Order: sequence, then C-alpha cells, then structure tokens
Amino acid sequence: MNRHKIRYEVLNSRKQDESGRYWEVDVQANPEELQTFAESGYLVRESLFQGDALQRLRDALDRLEENEWKNRDMAIAGKRGWGFIPRHLMDKDEVFLELLKFQPVLSIVRAMMGPLVRLRGLSARISYPGDDRCHQTPWHRHMRVVPNPLPPWFSRPHCIDGLIYLDDLNVDTGPVAVVPGSHNWLDREPPLDTYEPIEGELEVSVKAGGGVLIHGNLWHRALPTLSAKRRMLILSYTPTWLRKSPHGGPQPEDGLTKSFLEEADFEAQMLLGVGGYS
Repeated sequence: MNRHKIRYEVLNSRKQDESGRYWEVDVQANPEELQTFAESGYLVRESLFQGDALQRLRDALDRLEENEWKNRDMAIAGKRGWGFIPRHLMDKDEVFLELLKFQPVLSIVRAMMGPLVRLRGLSARISYPGDDRCHQTPWHRHMRVVPNPLPPWFSRPHCIDGLIYLDDLNVDTGPVAVVPGSHNWLDREPPLDTYEPIEGELEVSVKAGGGVLIHGNLWHRALPTLSAKRRMLILSYTPTWLRKSPHGGPQPEDGLTKSFLEEADFEAQMLLGVGGYS
C-alpha cells in the first residue's frame, strides 16, 4: 500500500501555544486513491484487522450483544428490520476504546477533511439471517440537512463513516450497495423506504476485517442477510465543530471515556469532542 505525508498548519492566530497548530499526517493511502474517494464517495480497504485483532473485536461485540439485547429473538422474527444497533461502544469496552486513534482510517479522514476532526460516534450493526424480507436497510444517507435551493454561503455537511466488517461481506451476509458520486447530489434525496435496486448502484463485498469508507451523504443500502450473521462496526467522523450525534440516547454517565479524558492528550480530547474549534 502506497502512503504519503501531509503537513498541515492550522491558521488560528488566537492559539497561544503550539498544540494543535501543526499536524503531520502519515496517510495510509496514495493521492490517486484519495481522488477516487472524493469523486465516488467510497473507498474499499482490505485487511484492516486480521487474526487475533479481528477476533478481539468480534468477542467484544458478542459480549455487548449478549448483555444488551435481551429481546433479540423476538426482534428478528418474521419482519424486515435493521437488526441490533448498539451505540456508545467506546464507553462500554476497552477493546473499542483502542480504536480511538486507528490510523488506517483516521489518517484518510484527516487527508479528506483536514486535521480537526472528531469521532462523532462508534456504533455497531448486527443483522441476522432470515428470509429476503429480514434485516436489510433501504436506500438512505446519514446527514440529511441540505436545503433546496442552496443559499450562497451554504456549508456542505461532510462526514466519513468507516464501515468495518467483522464477517465476510457477501451474498450470504448481505453486501452493501452504493451509488457512486451520489454524495455530490445536493438537489435530490434517496427514494423513501425503497429496498430495490436503482440505476447506477454498485454492490461491494469485502472479507472479514476489511472495511468500506463512505461519505456520509452517499446513497447506500444493505442487502438482505440470508444465511449468515453479519457484524459491522461504524466509525463516524465529522469536523470538530459539528454537534454530537443525536442517535442512541445520552452517553453513559459511567462510561469509559469519562475517566479516560482526565489524562487524555490534546488529540484524544479532540477526537472525543473536547476542543479543536474556536
């Protein structure tokens, strides 16, 4: 894999010290891949996790599933749905907190959106096998705030979601379908409650431990989970000044990040939403 470095200087004359002003990012992608990402709205990364590292994530998510989803069997029986979506994972298990500075994804995020980014959330989605009406998602995007017509100084919302698959993503588990370039469509929305193919869609599959990085406004859907369980982590990044995600309810009061922040460095604090903006 080709890599390259980007050196940023954040032009903020109000800063009284050097913390957060200069950033050197060792980007784990080449410039051509970043250009493709910018144009298509998605980027496939293979083998982000392998061996023991992959199994630790699976085990941590399985523990969380066992502890939190008491009504799983009832929820997955006989109806189309999104499956189990636990939130605030970094507050619940140290294994997930270790992903705070995961450079294979974070370095690409900073190359695309600049150094001042925060981790808007780490959540998961587990879907379960069933008939073709069970556990799939309709066409959707993640940041639906674009006005029509566009005002002269409208600021486009940007978000990068790292979809990390802990199981093979294929026809059995349900691949993800995307419409390349749709993140740049500011004058239309995905069709409402639609699960069927649309013109221009592309199905993407990866091996367990791989991921798909997408712009938050890329049109995408998950195909049905037919015969094997599908576990996915979602690392969501935005600029530091965007509000925290409203999904998943309030952050746990006794979560792991609370004590972690007491001794965290500047970068970790910013990634967890403390600072990084004027």
